[in-house]
Amino acid sequence: MTKELNLTADSLIEFGFGTVKPEKQEWMYGEYFPYMAPTMAKHGLSILAGFGVIATNFAGGNPQTGSLASWPSADKRKALHNDPKFLAIQPARDAAMDFLTGGHLFESMDEVITLNTDSDYAIIITEDSNSISDPIFALPLASDSPEQTYAEKSLILRPWGDADEALLTSSSAEKEVFRIRFSNSAK
Repeated sequence: MTKELNLTADSLIEFGFGTVKPEKQEWMYGEYFPYMAPTMAKHGLSILAGFGVIATNFAGGNPQTGSLASWPSADKRKALHNDPKFLAIQPARDAAMDFLTGGHLFESMDEVITLNTDSDYAIIITEDSNSISDPIFALPLASDSPEQTYAEKSLILRPWGDADEALLTSSSAEKEVFRIRFSNSAK
């Protein structure tokens, strides 16, 4: 199957990933997201694509899931995280996660990308985007990204290949690599 990733240059792309506790998955996807959907939409959040993480060299945990989301601005993301409805449910959301990392906002572009949900892709975070061949896109971290872990680095997406398999054994300090498969839904 295919899924379209609609990018617009007047937005920012958030790369987020983590692991939902197995016993909390039903709550997260059946209650939290439906409950928060109107508030997320009010602040301009749009989940572009969810994915499962198959393998990674990420040193800070063992992520199982993630998403690419779109925001009108870093200020809109900040407004959601200060919204009373979000603040009231945030402790339950955080308790449902083994870990979560987000707030990595990257510049975007005007492009509609067709993704194959039956194929694997590489997400690579690196300073040296020129060393990655055949990217679908390479998006630099936005200067106003709330998280600066990836300062001066780019988010690269490309179809998974042998070169990416080799990167899995490299240091995540040089290139952080995620082997992912996009889902048909937001999870």
